[in-house]
Amino acid sequence: MSHPTAVIGIAGVTVPGALDCLARMHRHAGQCFNHHHHPRFVLDQPDFGIVHAAQVDNRWDIVTDSIVGSLQRLAEAGAQLAVIPANTVHRCIDDIRARSPLPVLSMLDVVAEACRQRGLAKVGILGTAWTMSGHLYRQPLSALGLEEAIPSPAAQERIQRAIFEELVPTGACSAQTLADLLRIVQDLRDAGCDGVALACTELPLVLDDDNCGLPAIDTTRLLAEAAVNAVCERK
Repeated sequence: MSHPTAVIGIAGVTVPGALDCLARMHRHAGQCFNHHHHPRFVLDQPDFGIVHAAQVDNRWDIVTDSIVGSLQRLAEAGAQLAVIPANTVHRCIDDIRARSPLPVLSMLDVVAEACRQRGLAKVGILGTAWTMSGHLYRQPLSALGLEEAIPSPAAQERIQRAIFEELVPTGACSAQTLADLLRIVQDLRDAGCDGVALACTELPLVLDDDNCGLPAIDTTRLLAEAAVNAVCERK
């Protein structure tokens, strides 16, 4: 089998999400390449504090500018394909793609298709407040005949705190926070959801199929695998 020649760029938003995506791409590459070979990976990681402040201020133009800057640097470093391992910023994906110097995979499309393939009908969305209240996955899921469900406002606030006060800074959470997250998952299950999308790249660090008790769609893993698969198809 020939050595990989493609270069995959990672436009990082949060450090835990970017590093988890990189690790998952490396692991999945073993299914396409042998003898420890893998594509070249290039990561650009801006200061998340600037991006997060822009999100809080509803300045999505600043968020878009930051990611486009990363994509430009990735292209200069030789990347031929890019991923953005962060759900929330995909609300800007159309503008980002329009200004990007290289192709960018959409996490939204990848995740929605995975939900369809797993036979889900009603998908609970767990993510940042912007992802949930903004119904980021409503259109991609409905286009495939699937229904989006989001937690209650109080549950959204609890998830937001878990993400930005624990998971983003440390990559982990307390036992109480995990219990709270699992209770929210159970509430979604009781509301008829047959799966949940871990629509924040930090959530797969603490949630999975086993502890959720129903399909937990790992958005980080899916995006990472889609990028490597795209490279494999070009060989």
